Amino acid sequence: MVCATESGRIMDTNTARLNRLKKIGMYLLSLWLLFVLIFVNKIDIPLCWRCKLVPWAEVGAIATKNVLPLICIGMLTVSLVFYFAFARSIQGAKAGPFRIIEIEDKSADHLVFLATYIIPLVSFGLDTPRQITSLGVVLTTIGAIYVRTNLFYANPTLSLLGFKIYTVKFAQIGVGVPPGSTVLITREGIELNNSVNTLILDKNIFFARKAIVIKP
Repeated sequence: MVCATESGRIMDTNTARLNRLKKIGMYLLSLWLLFVLIFVNKIDIPLCWRCKLVPWAEVGAIATKNVLPLICIGMLTVSLVFYFAFARSIQGAKAGPFRIIEIEDKSADHLVFLATYIIPLVSFGLDTPRQITSLGVVLTTIGAIYVRTNLFYANPTLSLLGFKIYTVKFAQIGVGVPPGSTVLITREGIELNNSVNTLILDKNIFFARKAIVIKP
């Protein structure tokens, strides 16, 4: 499906829309703080500033004692890859400009997700395989809800990286204007009556940049 704006700009919604794999990656990115905390709490490597390098024969034993921290490093690496993919996908917001007639700052949704889902998981005991399995089941369940409900925009890691969330309505003037209430993800502060260029991420969810206004 291709939407054309009044100014002739074309936005291919099929290529811009986040697919399910990217949403899973954004979910892993939202767990960045949890992975860091688990790594710090569970890493078990003796520190010795003047010791020689550990022989290869002992590396395997150290890795065996630190399986969970190594998994966290792997998840952090994967989430970082997905962030760079996301950052690349949001380049070129060209649809519009659309003028905002209603706006609500929803950046607090980052804190809601953090307080509701991430912080409670830090208290999980992770000393036995059963406890680790339980945490895995909980994270998988939350992830399924996260992806199905398009909550990828309520991402505390994106907040740390400078992104903001707004719920807006646009003036319905011209062709291709997003109807109804729309979620905007942006790096900039946006105000009422600002005009923005958008890039669709998913249904009613857009990345936005302030439009350049040339005054006569």
